[in-house]
Amino acid sequence: MTRTIRILPLCALLLACVAPHVRADDSSTLEERMSFKDFTRFGLDKLSPDQLRGLNDWMKAHGQDCAPVAANGASAAPSAQPAATPDRVTSRIAGEFSGWEQGTVLVLENGQKWEVRDDDPLIASREKSPAVTVEKGLLGWTISVAGHPEIAHVIPAGK
Repeated sequence: MTRTIRILPLCALLLACVAPHVRADDSSTLEERMSFKDFTRFGLDKLSPDQLRGLNDWMKAHGQDCAPVAANGASAAPSAQPAATPDRVTSRIAGEFSGWEQGTVLVLENGQKWEVRDDDPLIASREKSPAVTVEKGLLGWTISVAGHPEIAHVIPAGK
């Protein structure tokens, strides 16, 4: 019982932060959308299967209805994203790709620049202009490079 009481405020904070980014028609679960590292960092691995299923169901039902809440309880403004940026972008890396680390700015052939925010590096053999996909997800933007199973959380660079 004590463990559940300690987890509830964390779950409430998590929901306040991520609920605005969930689309009502999105059937992805937290486990599918979050990295294992973030999933465990937020303590979601400590929830029972019923609690996790309930949290996923709640987010699917209420994702569009909630406004983000700042730490002081006041309503927070959503993060600014360029209005012209779709929820999914496909392009290629402009030039050679050899991986990423936190702070790496990946320049795409379409002119977009994305800064890697994750601290887990990806080391790859040099590739010429691999295909990439940038997607808006539950916790912001992610990028994936064709031929690599890893993804990285990114933000628009140079804004």
